[in-house]
Amino acid sequence: MARTSRWTKEDRARLLKQVKDGVPEQEIREGFSTKNAKGDTRAMTAVEFAQQLKQAMVEAGEIKQSSRPSAVEKKTIYQVTTTGRLTISDFSEMTGAKEGESYYLEKPRGRSKAWRLLPVNS
Repeated sequence: MARTSRWTKEDRARLLKQVKDGVPEQEIREGFSTKNAKGDTRAMTAVEFAQQLKQAMVEAGEIKQSSRPSAVEKKTIYQVTTTGRLTISDFSEMTGAKEGESYYLEKPRGRSKAWRLLPVNS
């Protein structure tokens, strides 16, 4: 569940205006104080400043906030033949292997279920 911000939209607009006017960050942070758990006043932290500045820029329309489009990875399916062989037609282009190189298959270690294909060191 998201927390509500300590600062309002108007506070963020004021913060953005001060940043544009060239007021140093430390002065802005001291101006935007809040109370801690004990009831003592404390200045805005650097992390809070960055978050509120970004939110103010989004609200002002200076930056757009959008989700990153996820790249759908195309999966290539390989089938094992009835004799237990696996033909990987695009192996050299995927791994950069050259013709004549040899590899061996290593069993999974520990709790892993992943088989490893390792080059044979001559």
